Formats: sequence, C-alpha cells, structure tokens
Amino acid sequence: MRISEYELRRLHFRWDLPIGDSQVRFDDMWLTLVELRTDTGHTGLGFGGQQGNPTPPLSNLKAQFEYAPWPALKDANPISLAMRIRRPRGGNDGANPFDAAVEIALWDLAAQAAELPLYRLLGGSDPRVRAYGSTLDFRLTDEQFRQKLEWFHDQGFRAIKIKVGHPDLEWDLRRLGIAQSVMGEGADLMVDANEAWSPKEAVLRARAYRQAGFDIYWIEDPITRDDYAGYRFLCQELPFTRINTGEYLSFAGKLRLLETRAVDVLNVHADFSGNRTLARVAGDYGVPLSLGNTPLEVGVHLAASLPECLYLEFSNLGWNQILREPVRFEDGYALAPDRPGHGLQLDPKALVEYSAPD
Repeated sequence: MRISEYELRRLHFRWDLPIGDSQVRFDDMWLTLVELRTDTGHTGLGFGGQQGNPTPPLSNLKAQFEYAPWPALKDANPISLAMRIRRPRGGNDGANPFDAAVEIALWDLAAQAAELPLYRLLGGSDPRVRAYGSTLDFRLTDEQFRQKLEWFHDQGFRAIKIKVGHPDLEWDLRRLGIAQSVMGEGADLMVDANEAWSPKEAVLRARAYRQAGFDIYWIEDPITRDDYAGYRFLCQELPFTRINTGEYLSFAGKLRLLETRAVDVLNVHADFSGNRTLARVAGDYGVPLSLGNTPLEVGVHLAASLPECLYLEFSNLGWNQILREPVRFEDGYALAPDRPGHGLQLDPKALVEYSAPD
C-alpha cells in the first residue's frame, strides 16, 4: 500500500448559538479535510478545525500542503508513517498546520489495511466510552443554557460540563443550580473555568460551590496552564474534587504535570501517537485521562483504546452534518464505529452545502 494522491477540502460552519468560555466567543468554525488515496484503492480521511478566524483559501492550503507534508507522504507506506516517532524541534516544531489531519488520515488507512476498526487496531476491545455533554455556554442566556442541558438529558447523558469563571460568584452558582435541576442529582457535574482564576480564588470558588450543595466531579483548567506549583497546591487543597488540566500544554508540559503531582485527571485531545505514550506514563503515576473535543468525534477511537479514560467530551457541534453515519451516543456512552478504519464517511451533498474554497 502506497500513498499516491491527495485531496483537500475547506469547509465553513456557522453555529446557531455562539460557543464560548470565560475568555473567548466563537460564532463559526473552519474545517480542513485531507483525503489520502493509495494505489490499493483505499482513502484515508483526516481533518483539523479552526474556530473564529478563517483558514487560508483552498488554493493557499494546497500550496502549503505541497510544500510541507506532501513530499514525505507521496509514495510512502501509510502504516509506517503512522507508527513513526517524530521529534518536534527547532524550525520543524509547529511548521506544518496539517499534522493533526494527516495523522488521522494515516491511522484511518492503517486500520483499513488491517481490516479493523481503529480502536481495535490500537488495542481496544470495547467500543463504548463514557461521554459527558459539554455546553460551551458562557455566552448563552439562562434559557438558552437550559435548552442545551435539556437536549443532553433527553439524549441519555448523565454527565455534563458547564462553563464557570464569571466575575460574579452568584452567576456561577445560578448556572450550577440550573444544571443540577435539569440533569438530576445523580449526574456527574463538571465545571471548566478556562484559566479564569488565581490558585487562591480557585480554592475559594470550589469551597463556595461545595457549601452551596454542589458535588463537583472535576474542575477543569481553573488557573493558568503552566502554573505547576499552583496546580499541585490545588490537588492538595481540594480533596473533595478532581483537578483536570493539560489541554493547553505540550507533551513535555503534560509530563511535568505528572512529575510534579499537579493533576488528578490529565486532559488530552486527538494526538493519537503522543497521547498513547502519555497514557502509559500517566498510568505509572496512577492518573486517569479524559479526552476533549475532537473534530467529528474521531477521538472516540483513541478513548476506547485507553485503559483509564474516564470520559469523552461531546459538544454537539454542527460538523457531524457532513457525515453519512456520525459517531453514535447511547445511554451516556459514545460508541466507536465498528467499521474498518475510523469509519467516518463523508456525505457528498453536505460537502457541497458547507464547502468554502475561497
């Protein structure tokens, strides 16, 4: 099997409601699709997203692709490339904006060649992963927030993550009250502050939530990402909840969290190779993982292959409309597709609707 051709697509999605947190607001998203075709007739599909600012026009994307990743991909064996260990150093660190999309496409091809669903190729045996609904609600009214929560509840979710970090503590408490009233007392309730606080403020907020009667499953990114001493302090000071962080850090930063005992749940995303290594190291420290949002929910395969992934994040964003059969969610679980590769196939009609080459 050799890679012989590629195709790029540029898509644009506008959200019906804004998504955001204590720091940002987004009304739309741009998605870059990478299809790698082989001399055996297989096609590997990868994708990468960018919120807010548009990606370059398709002609520019193609020029970048021809310059950076394509010379190393052309005529190469995708299985070998999926397995390789890369060293991001100097000028090659972050120089290729297609890294995530290409990696997904390569793993898709590798699993197709093995005639296995991707989660099975990666060593998983159960396609089910516990999933939580993520409301991305900071910019919504209380009524819009409630409607989002009701949708997740009606879909069978029994865990929810909401945004906090408002300057007014009473705002946070009101939103927590709405979430608990909709989801019920038995639901796991997470909060995400997106680095809104100092360590001391994080302690004050966590204790205030607890005193108000809210049992918080985890607090995500309460302080700035590289305050390792602050995170260690929070893990020690707040034994009644979990500290979830790592989303914004490099591989080395995540390792430092583990080494300094500054994290209770390590948050990772869709770097398949790197995060499998991190999962092995985190296991040595007794720290479980959570898997954050990934385009088209492809991260379900990674999550299903890891022995200690507590939860997969799902925000119900509009990108799933471009798929023939999106990842399914049932009774609070995400189900990895049991088709060869990652099993996510494009809907040609939807591609026309969301295509934005210029």
